[in-house]
Amino acid sequence: MAEKSLAQGHSTRHHRCDYAFLELLEEDFGISQFSLRQAFMGVPPAPKKQAIEVCEWATRRAGNPEEAGRMVRGWAKNRQVGMYHPAILDAPELTYEQSAHEQRVREGRA
Repeated sequence: MAEKSLAQGHSTRHHRCDYAFLELLEEDFGISQFSLRQAFMGVPPAPKKQAIEVCEWATRRAGNPEEAGRMVRGWAKNRQVGMYHPAILDAPELTYEQSAHEQRVREGRA
């Protein structure tokens, strides 16, 4: 009995967007990866259910996928989510030295 009540109370609120999911959204809605990543890959990434709802809304209202992409980015900018989150926008830029060091670390030379 307890197992049944736990299964019914399961929530999807922690299912967040990832790059593979954004590829599926691109296939389904035709919205560019640029727009999807700008809107949904913030810190933390957007919930998958919300991303689907926003894409559906933009697709219904827009005349084409490019316009839908602009609407998705506008939605994110107005709500300060995704790459428009203040913590991301206000982060200092990487310097050439930092970028070069990160590249060496990825290549295993640091």
